Amino acid sequence: MANFGLSRPIIARFDAEKGTYSDVMKCGRAVNTSVTPNYNEAHLNADNMQVDEIVEFKNATVELGVDTIPVKAGEIMLGHKIGEDGAETSNTEDSGEYVGYGFITAERVNENTQYRACFLPKVKFREGAESYQTKGDSIQFSTPTLSGVALGNDKKDWRVKSPYLRTEKECDDWIMSQMGLGEKEPVPPAPEETEEDIV
Repeated sequence: MANFGLSRPIIARFDAEKGTYSDVMKCGRAVNTSVTPNYNEAHLNADNMQVDEIVEFKNATVELGVDTIPVKAGEIMLGHKIGEDGAETSNTEDSGEYVGYGFITAERVNENTQYRACFLPKVKFREGAESYQTKGDSIQFSTPTLSGVALGNDKKDWRVKSPYLRTEKECDDWIMSQMGLGEKEPVPPAPEETEEDIV
């Protein structure tokens, strides 16, 4: 298996009490993402050697780099306030909501390109650093990065991967099915978004 592609980061508001999802949308275009599991570990030593070990899942660190963060996604994921004129205000007491986060990878399997979706049922994101610089002799892009923590849901599932599929559309449908939204219409696009940004 060799990964060579990443696309279509999808988020949806997660109601932890009801275990339901809403406001599903594409969160910009993917630049990079990483998911790193973290564990609690305990070791028992006796007679000058390790005789037992306990390893338990704690959480997973999530990084998401995109070309842009849609305003509606920032409101849900980061808790920013959006004014009627479209102005976005970041407050010291902002707190984003839990979201479901899915994305699609392209992989080479037996010399064939196949697609696989990954879904994290419960993630809370926070804003990363933003950097800006003036234009020089060469153009350099700067893209936003979000950091988050993935937790287990009420079933203790923290990540689900699809079987290998033939198209990105099949992966989209699979992610929607994980959120129980396969038969529901997605929310309409925000003013600054296009239909491509909505699942």
